[in-house]
Amino acid sequence: MKHFVFLLLLLPAFSGFSQLLNKDVKSNYPTRYYFESQRMEMFRSLVSNDAFLPTPLGTRADELALKAWSHQIGICMGLSKNFYLDGAVSWMQNAEAYAFAAQDSDSTFAYQTRYRYLALPLQMKVTFGEKIKFYSGLGLVPALYQGYRQDFQWSNALGAKYDDQIKVNNAMNSFTLSWLCSAGFEADLDNNYSLRLGVLYRSQLNNSYSPYEDYIHKSRGWGLNFGVSKNL
Repeated sequence: MKHFVFLLLLLPAFSGFSQLLNKDVKSNYPTRYYFESQRMEMFRSLVSNDAFLPTPLGTRADELALKAWSHQIGICMGLSKNFYLDGAVSWMQNAEAYAFAAQDSDSTFAYQTRYRYLALPLQMKVTFGEKIKFYSGLGLVPALYQGYRQDFQWSNALGAKYDDQIKVNNAMNSFTLSWLCSAGFEADLDNNYSLRLGVLYRSQLNNSYSPYEDYIHKSRGWGLNFGVSKNL
């Protein structure tokens, strides 16, 4: 139900944007639909939630970055010669990792944590060029929490290996908001198709966890995006 309400609230915005596509805009700056994948190097900021209860970070202070995939479908709507709106629906992931290896034995311990969201990234972009169009953009990414997965691997002092997985985390905030910037280019192909390549940076503005948890967690990361668009 919350997903339906979330999308319903955003329908007026997308409806308003579509009304901007008058005949002249459609003729000179055709609407483009696209599919895109993003390979991100994700990390996080993590501090004690002192407003609730001061808590040491412990081993979490040594967490590492982790690569994660995100995928989205979207629409680019021309507003003028050099500006357009890029709105999308995204299956988005944030992530971090941890790894420990004892120096005097075969004992190890590691985990990889992934947070999954249904997101609606929206960017204002500026572009220039003809057959190869360069762009840069800035925008916001509202997202609804969808799932959590933490994979564990460890070994004992004799080298015996084990693994486990956790898929439930009741401490998560149901909504997050991030800001996003991007740059790249689109190269025209045959039959109204274009190849999209670029780089992006995403940084979360609010806490991933609920207000009464031990920590304030905000994901951030950078990566590459690539995809295909089609003019209509």
